Amino acid sequence: MSLIQKLAEFTKSKSDDGLFILPETYGKGYIKSFNFGAQLNMMISQCEFKEEMIIKRAGGNSRKEEITFSFRNLFQQDKTQDPDGLAAKRSIAMPSVQVSAGDIDIEVIIPEKTKINTIVITIHMDLLKSWINDKAENKFLNTITLSDKPYLYDQIISNEIELVASKIALVNSEEELSHFYLKLKTEEMIYLFLSELSKRETITNYPLNVADVKAMYAIKETLCSDLSNPPDLTHLAFISNMSESKMNKLFKQIFGNSIYNYYQALRMNEAAYLIREEKLSVSETGYRLGFSNLSHFSRIFEKHIGLKPKKYSAVPTS
Repeated sequence: MSLIQKLAEFTKSKSDDGLFILPETYGKGYIKSFNFGAQLNMMISQCEFKEEMIIKRAGGNSRKEEITFSFRNLFQQDKTQDPDGLAAKRSIAMPSVQVSAGDIDIEVIIPEKTKINTIVITIHMDLLKSWINDKAENKFLNTITLSDKPYLYDQIISNEIELVASKIALVNSEEELSHFYLKLKTEEMIYLFLSELSKRETITNYPLNVADVKAMYAIKETLCSDLSNPPDLTHLAFISNMSESKMNKLFKQIFGNSIYNYYQALRMNEAAYLIREEKLSVSETGYRLGFSNLSHFSRIFEKHIGLKPKKYSAVPTS
């Protein structure tokens, strides 16, 4: 049963031609599915639930040949008002994409009154294999297309992927050739993500279970909750109920980076947002993110973003 069918059944409402409008008693927004054949489909979700929702996807042999790409936190930057009413602070929800095997159990907790902006693409393994050069020896692509073990990888997405996602969200599905256009953009999203994933230097495939996956995403949320203080690995291991060694291995396997380096990447992406969108000065940005040495902040920023903060702030926005 698809997500749209489950929600329609849960809310005692109907879906029309792959479109589900969330009833006002449960929230607002919509979910729309697109079928591009027996082996490729896409679902766009732009909604907000009044109460917490827990969505579970059971794995198993019936889904073993499926690969799911879940592009999350797209389309917009949310802001929440400071309790004192003095400033607006953006909620940190870094755009990212998760790719997982169909036979791994997934549990997603959607907090109440949180905007959901996602594109989920499901593709049959045979179709993806037909797109990729048989002679390709990239370990990540081989893991996705050849592995008989459950896997899950998560990556901060590139600006290119965000741009394609925004084009998808703006398409009027009633227009002529829109279905063809969306199919091409769906394929482009997969290509751009696989290009990013293939840049990872190492690959491991330790066994995963639902508890471990939930623990790793809880760590990610903890990192996002306070970018001004570096992560305390001992504390994170304690609340995850696992050794530091196991925690570090599983986090790097899923997110492609150590916990500290991932934290720094989040930090610099937030710095870029504050400089470009909020028009904060370099010093204000650095101090807000916990840097007491602005020269150090400038070096870290350049390493991650490619430009020094002052030069980045001077680049015209499109």
